[in-house]
Amino acid sequence: MLNVEKNSILFKISLAFLLIILLSSIFFFVLYKNAKESELREFIKNAVLLVSSGKSGLPKNIESNYEIIEDPDFIYEVYTNGKVELERDFLTIKIFLIKYNDHHYVLVNQFGLTYLVKKKGEFSLHRLVIIGWVMFNLIILGIYIAVVKSFYPLKVLREKIKALKSGNLDVRIDIEKNDEIGFIAKEFNEAITALKKNEEVRRWFLRNIAHELKTPITKGKIAIELLEDEKGKQHFEKIFNRLEFLVNQLMTVEKIASKDIKLKMECIDIKKVIDNAISLLLSNEKPNVNININEELKVKVDINIFSIAIKNLIDNGLKFSEDGKMDIVVKDRKVYFTNRGEKPPFEKELLFEPFIKETSLKNQTGLGLGLYITKFILDLHNVKIDYFYEDGKNTFILDLSQVVC
Repeated sequence: MLNVEKNSILFKISLAFLLIILLSSIFFFVLYKNAKESELREFIKNAVLLVSSGKSGLPKNIESNYEIIEDPDFIYEVYTNGKVELERDFLTIKIFLIKYNDHHYVLVNQFGLTYLVKKKGEFSLHRLVIIGWVMFNLIILGIYIAVVKSFYPLKVLREKIKALKSGNLDVRIDIEKNDEIGFIAKEFNEAITALKKNEEVRRWFLRNIAHELKTPITKGKIAIELLEDEKGKQHFEKIFNRLEFLVNQLMTVEKIASKDIKLKMECIDIKKVIDNAISLLLSNEKPNVNININEELKVKVDINIFSIAIKNLIDNGLKFSEDGKMDIVVKDRKVYFTNRGEKPPFEKELLFEPFIKETSLKNQTGLGLGLYITKFILDLHNVKIDYFYEDGKNTFILDLSQVVC
C-alpha cells in the first residue's frame, strides 16, 4: 500500500474522499430522520383515521396495511411496558405513539374506548435511505480504491528514482499503461538508457586518457634524469609529479564513481591513518600540521583509500589557510580538521559537489574534485562528515563512531 505523506496529492485526495463520505453521511442521516418522522406521522394519521371511521370508506391501502388489535391484555402490556415516544391530547381523543419490542404502535383513546393499531408491514422509506447510504459509500470506496491503485505506479517510479540517485543505472520501470503515468515511465526508461550510454562513454574516456597519459609521464620522468641542470631537473620533476598525481586522481574518481573498487578493511590506529595521509601530500617541505590525539582510537577502514580522504582534507586545509597551518584533533570518536581562513564563497551543500571550486589565486591548479572524492570515500566507509565556520576558522568533522573497532 502507498505511504501517504501530508504534502502528497494522494493525501489531499484521501481528505477529499473522507470529506465526501462525512458530508454524505450527514445528508443521509438528515434524510433518514425526516423519512422516519414522515412515516410515523403517516402511521399516526392513518391509525386515527382507521379508528374514527370504523373501517368504512377507507382507502384500500389503509385497510390492508393496518390492523386494530383488540386483545385487552396485549394492549395493557404494550402500554405499561412500551416506551412512549409521542403523546397528544385533544378534546375527544388521546393518542400515544409507543415502541414495544422494536415495533411501533399507536394507542388511541376515544370516548373512553382504547384501540391499539399496528402496521402490518415494516416501514420501508427510512430503510431505503439506509440502503442508499450504504450503496453510495460502497461506490465512493470503489472509486477511491481505483484512484489509489492508479497512483501505485508512482510509488514504483519513486523507488526507481531513489535507486538511480544511489548510482544504480540498471533500473527499469515495467508499466504498460497508455495514460500519463505510462508516458512518464517510458520517458524514464529512455532517460536511463541515455545515461547508461553516457556513463559508458565517460568510463571509456577516463580509462583511456589515464592510460594514454601514463606513458608520456613515465618517459618524461626517465628523460629528466638525463638533465644536467639540477634546477631545471627539479622543476620538471614537480611538473611530472603533478601530472602523475592528477592522472591518479582521475583514475580514483572513475573507480569510486563506477563502484569498481573493493575495500580491504582492517583495524588500524587513527594516528597511522593520519600519518599515511600526510605522506601522500605533494610537498617538498614538511607540512605545518599540528596533530593532537586525545584518545587511543582504532578504526576499521581501507587505509589506502581512507588515507586519500584524509589527505584531501589536509591538503584543502593547508591550501586555504591564512597562516599555512592547520590543526587535527582526535577526540570523542571524531576527527576535527581546522584552519584559519575565509569562509567558502558558496553554500555548505555545494562543498562536496564535483568541479565546485574557489577561484582565488590559491586554487588556480585545483580541479574541484578533492572534497567530492573525499565524500565518496567517506560514504563507502559509512563515515559522516560535517562542516562549520566559526570565529574565522573552517572546521571539517569526521564522525568515526560507526567504524571504531
